[in-house]
Amino acid sequence: MKVATLCPTRSFEHFATQALRDAGCEVLSFSHLSPLLVALRDGGADAVLLEDHDSQVEAWLSGLRLHAGRVQPIVVLGLGDSIGISRALQRGADDYAVLADGAGPLVHRLRARVQARSDGLRASSLKAGPYSLHASTQSLSTGAREVSLTAREFALAWTLFENLGRVVSTQTLSTEIWGRSGDVGKRTLEQHVYKLRLKLDPEGRRSRFSRHDAPPAPRIQTVYGVGYRLEL
Repeated sequence: MKVATLCPTRSFEHFATQALRDAGCEVLSFSHLSPLLVALRDGGADAVLLEDHDSQVEAWLSGLRLHAGRVQPIVVLGLGDSIGISRALQRGADDYAVLADGAGPLVHRLRARVQARSDGLRASSLKAGPYSLHASTQSLSTGAREVSLTAREFALAWTLFENLGRVVSTQTLSTEIWGRSGDVGKRTLEQHVYKLRLKLDPEGRRSRFSRHDAPPAPRIQTVYGVGYRLEL
């Protein structure tokens, strides 16, 4: 098993590296998110281990969710306080390992998540009606048509598809896309929704001139003052 680690604190990095190597794992250590993302896109690791670093872990998890294609399982290593565990899991981590539990539980958690991935237990695609989202290519497809999405468009589409027919608040969408909600402007979210609408329905097939043999394009409805809802 090959594990990519991002642990800025020396004691965390030493513990993780030693535990993984003693278990026969290959360790790829990174000090910044950008080279880690490059390695993941190239298929350079089976799993990711992040330190529960107060000032950065949310941004790391957001970046991994957006740019790594939801492929490798992510485990966060930390002190195990309830706030840290909740924050990590809400931001997209697959599991949380407590430093005080020692090396064994950490390695077992990583192996279990990698096995779950290989067994296909974590979704790499999401289907709604005739449409499918594909995490590996960050695209939307139906029949012969496939639309490429940017990282943020894909995160937006994934969240809306997961909640098909239900209103998703602007706060939830901002958190899912940027990893935070308080400092993301309403206008910024509106621009991403607008661009996604154009990609979902480039030919305006919901008009009265639409082709009768084509499935209706997904429609993102604005629920003013609340958020957005995806309908088919």
